[in-house]
Parts: sequence; structure tokens; C-alpha cells
Amino acid sequence: MNILEVRDLTKRYRSGKGIRGVHFDLPKGTILGIIGLNGAGKTTLLNCLTGFLKFDSGTVRYAINGEVQEKITPALLDDLGIVSSEYGFPDHFTAKTISRIMSATYRRWDAARFFEILAHLELEKGLRTSKYSSGMKTKLAIAIALSHNAKILILDEATRGLDVRASSRVRELLHNHVSNGENAIILTSHIMGEIERMSDTIMLVDDGNVQFISNKDDLLYEHKIFQVTSAQLVGMDKGDISKIKREEHAIYIIAKDTRAFAEKYKLDAVASNLDRVIELMLEGEAL
Repeated sequence: MNILEVRDLTKRYRSGKGIRGVHFDLPKGTILGIIGLNGAGKTTLLNCLTGFLKFDSGTVRYAINGEVQEKITPALLDDLGIVSSEYGFPDHFTAKTISRIMSATYRRWDAARFFEILAHLELEKGLRTSKYSSGMKTKLAIAIALSHNAKILILDEATRGLDVRASSRVRELLHNHVSNGENAIILTSHIMGEIERMSDTIMLVDDGNVQFISNKDDLLYEHKIFQVTSAQLVGMDKGDISKIKREEHAIYIIAKDTRAFAEKYKLDAVASNLDRVIELMLEGEAL
């Protein structure tokens, strides 16, 4: 069952940037990772979903607690845990102060859970935020998002500034959040490895358009990379090739049909990860 449905969502700026016709579903119990270059439209999309930005056309439909809603209301915001790149607390605040403020903001604020997460992420509750590093600010924002029983977490660059151990603990917290099969998460990250480790489904946004939405495992299976020589390329049908990238010492290809391509040209795919696949999709040429 979907907890969120987005249909033909469009937001255009005077510059021509924005998003166009975005269309996807977010099932319960899943983590959707949104990837794309800077300026591709990822943050614009998240801001439209959370009501921070008014979109031009389309619909955003939340289905939470048996109720379908298309308008962002205070009650709906209780069910959204939002982490953005903007940080909004005064420097003299401590986590204790913030917890008191959040208890007056969210109906289901769980202070015990908040301080438990802070301890798990090794963040001192009595330290003033003026002493926070960027990673500490990220930890605080994630702890807030996870402490008011939100049904959907919307996280923009949720691992920004985190070290290896903190990233691992955040991944654990996020996977636990959706393990009940009722919650869901949308996240963006420039760290492709984090998206690969955390997400069930991956959406690629390029120049405001959704290029694809795919199950992560299916994406890696269906978009394998082949390395070929110039001589081999000459004998290939251009209709078999989705993307091609010529590098200094080799030519790399993503085929339109991986299995058929491998059989037709008697080639084996090279070892690759999500980072490499997306690189070829964004930077490769279409023949």
C-alpha cells in the first residue's frame, strides 16, 4: 500500500530550472533514494512534498492513518520528519532546550527516544549548538526527525558531514524506522554509496525530469557495464547501446538489453557499482 502518491508534479522557476511532470509512488516499508547532479531538482522536489514550496501543477497525496490528504496541515506535519540542509536553531540552544521546544511543537514528541538517539549517535545533550560541527548538526536533525513518531521521513543530504561510524548508525536507525512495514523514507545524498546501502528504490532526476525509478537490485542487474575496444564498437549495432562513454584507455557501454547484448557479442559485464552505473547514465552519450 502506498503512503505517498505524486502525480505530474511541476514547479518552474523564471530561470527555467525546476521539476517537470514528476510521477511516483512511495509504498509503506520502503526507502526511496533520489539521486542527481547539483541543480537537478532534488531539493525542489522535497520542498514541494513538504509544503515549503508551492508547486505549479500536479498532486501530492498522502495516505496516513487511513486518511488521504492533499494539503499540508499541522496534523500532517506531525507525520513528516524533515531533515534539510538548512539549520535553524540559535547558537546558545542545547539539545535539552530543543527537546522542550519540540514537545510544544509535536503532539507525539518522545523526549526519552530523543535522548536515546542522541546517546546512540554520541551527541552530548548539554552542549551548545555553537560548538556543533556540521556532522553534529546532522545528527541532531536526524534525532529530531525520529523522535515524534513520524510516518514519513524526508531527508535532504541526511549523511552530510558524518564519519563512517556515525553513517553506519544512522543507516541502522533509518532501516529500523521502516522495519514495521508502516513507515517510509525519502532521502537524497551526493554519496552514491550511501544511497546504494540505504535505499530499496532509486530515482534519478536530471534537469528537472525523472529519468527512471527502479528497484535497486533490478537497476544493477539490468544496467550492467561492458568494456569494449574501438574495433569491437565498429561491429556493433547502435540500436543495442543505451549509453556509451569513451575514456582514455577504454570504451564503456550500457546496453539496452543486458542479457541479449552479452549473448550477441559474446561479452561479459565488468564489475561495477551504483556510482559507476549512474556516472555512465549521466555522462555517457546516446548513440
